[in-house]
Amino acid sequence: MRASLRISLFLSGALLSVLATGAAAEAIFPDVRSGHIFEEPINALVNAGILTGNPDGNFYPDRQVNRAELLKMLYKATGKTPDSSSRACFSDVERYSWYENFVCDAVAHHYVEGYSDGTFRPANPVNRVEALKMITQVVGIPVEEIGEEARQVVKFVDVSISAWYTKYLYASYVKGILPIAGQDASRFYPDWPLLRGEAAAMVFNALHADLVEQRQGSSSSRSSSRSSAGASIQPIASSSASSDAMNFDVPFPFESAGKFSARKSVTYRFALDHAAVVSTVARLQSGQPGSISCRLYLMAESGFSFEYFMGFQEESSCTLKTALKPGSYQLQLQPTSADTTFSVKVTTTTTGDGSDGFAEAQTLPMNLARTGTLAPGDFQDWYKFTVTAAQSLQVSVTDSTQLTCLIYPMEDVDLYGFSGPSCNQHYEYQPGTYVVSVGRMFPSDARQTYTILAQ
Repeated sequence: MRASLRISLFLSGALLSVLATGAAAEAIFPDVRSGHIFEEPINALVNAGILTGNPDGNFYPDRQVNRAELLKMLYKATGKTPDSSSRACFSDVERYSWYENFVCDAVAHHYVEGYSDGTFRPANPVNRVEALKMITQVVGIPVEEIGEEARQVVKFVDVSISAWYTKYLYASYVKGILPIAGQDASRFYPDWPLLRGEAAAMVFNALHADLVEQRQGSSSSRSSSRSSAGASIQPIASSSASSDAMNFDVPFPFESAGKFSARKSVTYRFALDHAAVVSTVARLQSGQPGSISCRLYLMAESGFSFEYFMGFQEESSCTLKTALKPGSYQLQLQPTSADTTFSVKVTTTTTGDGSDGFAEAQTLPMNLARTGTLAPGDFQDWYKFTVTAAQSLQVSVTDSTQLTCLIYPMEDVDLYGFSGPSCNQHYEYQPGTYVVSVGRMFPSDARQTYTILAQ
């Protein structure tokens, strides 16, 4: 039975009406107000009983989604009932837990796979490309192997055309699962954890795409509107500022102010001719709703970015303190609310602590724990290690729920078929250099102490 038929039998009339007409549901949560970037998909899926809020009445669209939560969401969205006899599928899937049946049934139907060490890691955040694979498999969106010509259509600067997930990314654009609101047209950030609001948008789009395909059947209208990859893919291939972002070439240092066009990003490009610790502060102007994110990329000649920094967000501001090497950089600003005004200042600073970026990454010895402290005003600490032969490793950071932790494979790592390692989980590391960033989640004036260990 096709997923769209299951949907029509299971979902409420309210969601079917939204999917068919695009009508927005009435606001439900105080943190998903009218005009929120994901208001329509969140409210539609909540009204259909697919998603729920939290006991305090909020939805928390910016919280991460873990692997088990996404599976449950997809099962509810498609009306699937997991087989209760599918048990004990992984060593870390707790017996009689709320997620056991969902995980084990999904494994039995080959929707998902576990890790080489026999675990599923249900509580781990699901990243964007893992989510796309789950969505297409559970919903029943066809994903075919693609040739080199099709791969070239997916022109994200941070996506290898030979990556295992490229076919899922390509299919998601062709079928209309992507793009979602607020997505940058030049990058996809495949390893980023999926957020609750983003998950709602992707699932909503997947249900809509499958329902439309079912209704159109094999008619000529379907053939003309859905077989043309160019129409679906063009947003990520286009470099036009009008279709994806406003781009500005600026000297260093610089100050600027402006207004976002809807929720499109603004990008500043600048060259740095000397090594420096650089302070970046972007903030929404007084009285503006929502928040602002900031990300800084060192651009390689190939157009890919192996070194990038994610800013620390606090209320209506986003801050970076980064030790930079000479090179060409791009600073991307992204709002959560449409048509807001902002200011940004990028300049050198003397307040670095000697561990503020790739250029200052401290050596992380194997099997030897290091203790670090994020002092007030310090946003991230950086470490590096080298793998000489493929081996299973785990980079652990204590109290990971209170800290961010990202692992960056450098340019000398063979990325073919390599989805990228995550902190606090075992992974088969390929030979090469890796850099780890440990960042704060607490307010900028707090002191956070942690321990990091690679073993």
